[in-house]
Amino acid sequence: MELSDNFERKVFILFLLSNLNEPLEFSTINDIVVQDGFVNYFDFAICFSELLEAGMITEINGAKPLYQISEAGKASLESYEDTLYASVREKALRSALRLLAFNRSGNKISSSITECNGGYILKCTIADKNKVLFNTEVFLTEKRYAEKLKMNFDEKAEIIFKGTLALLSGDVNFIFED
Repeated sequence: MELSDNFERKVFILFLLSNLNEPLEFSTINDIVVQDGFVNYFDFAICFSELLEAGMITEINGAKPLYQISEAGKASLESYEDTLYASVREKALRSALRLLAFNRSGNKISSSITECNGGYILKCTIADKNKVLFNTEVFLTEKRYAEKLKMNFDEKAEIIFKGTLALLSGDVNFIFED
């Protein structure tokens, strides 16, 4: 279910920033906002820029700029937060917290596609500083399909990792949680 207009998208972005309650890099905010499909990247970029320009989000300058909700953004959110469906708020916040926890653990995600024997091998890896946590290779006959799977892994590696563990352990309920 994608949010239908920029007003909803802006409320959604402010809701997440308010509940995460910490300055974040633009790329992290982008990952958090688009991961569940409620907002696409293009709409996120437009809404984020407008919120920044309107003073609803503030930038903290440093080695890498960080962003957080401003006092004006918090005040505005108080009036409009209830316009978002509770199910959207809950799912998005749960996903955001899971993504932040995954990123804080120092995990590095990588993926690659190599041509091989009339097809393509997609290799997906998650590693921390000391070891490989997840590594899988799959042979695919279509390059376009391999690229789609690679993009999905790059965007949702932590969900794929947890889903794989759930399947291997027999806990398939994880797969069906929203």
